[in-house]
Amino acid sequence: MQSDQPNALSRKEHLRLEREELILRVALSLLKESGLNGLTMQAIANLTEYSKGTIYQHFTCKEDVLAKLVIRCGQRLIALIDLALDNSEGLRHKVVMVSWAFFINAELESETAGLVSMVKSPEFQTKISESQQKAISVIDQSILSRVIGLFTQQSDISADKVKVGAFGWWAMKWGVQDVLVNDWEMSRLGFDDPKRYFFESLHVFLDGLGVQRDSISHDFETVQAHAKQIFQNH
Repeated sequence: MQSDQPNALSRKEHLRLEREELILRVALSLLKESGLNGLTMQAIANLTEYSKGTIYQHFTCKEDVLAKLVIRCGQRLIALIDLALDNSEGLRHKVVMVSWAFFINAELESETAGLVSMVKSPEFQTKISESQQKAISVIDQSILSRVIGLFTQQSDISADKVKVGAFGWWAMKWGVQDVLVNDWEMSRLGFDDPKRYFFESLHVFLDGLGVQRDSISHDFETVQAHAKQIFQNH
């Protein structure tokens, strides 16, 4: 009997993970079709054919479900950032490629990426489990450490400009990502291609920090093609 127990526990956990995967797939589908208002625990139960009690065994509320989706979005982003860092050279090129990683992730996770700001708000955080709060914090720290590490490991920028550079880049990138995932009508303001304007602005910003120019980071089409090559399987 004792030798069978680990297998029984393993199967139980496997079934639990399968249920969770289905719940998250259904939640994402509801987000795509009906938006936040259409995402309820009852709607998830109806489409999974689980009882609401079963849904609540996995997630305490719909905010917990949303947090889990955002956590997965963040985990994918970290993987893309690491890919970008491994496939670029020099500070300017790395900054450009990592920026592309954020935009590619937003395209792949368009519904979820648009929720990041909401999920990080203090009001939202009070509604989710402590484990979800910690997971979000870990992802934030992982991303920030990569951003700051990128600036500190290169000799282009003086030590007193590292935090300024990291924060400025982070703020620019998140601002444009918010424009993209929430479909702002920037063409009315004369910005038909926000992504292209971002990269032109990014180079002005990097020039101001004293980052060395290179021959591979400035042509938008070339950089875009390189990014697609790097991220094509993700």
